[in-house]
Amino acid sequence: MNCKRCHHTSDAHMPSEESKSLVKFGKCIIRTCACSQFIEPIEEIDDDLV
Repeated sequence: MNCKRCHHTSDAHMPSEESKSLVKFGKCIIRTCACSQFIEPIEEIDDDLV
């Protein structure tokens, strides 16, 4: 899964306990990336999942 903000994979983000995301990833560890928190690319919730 890639971050909606920076498009790097979840592996490129440091684990975070403070994250509100379900996958709990924080700052991107790529040096040139300023992304401070992994944002899930899921925008719409499927009715079957609710």
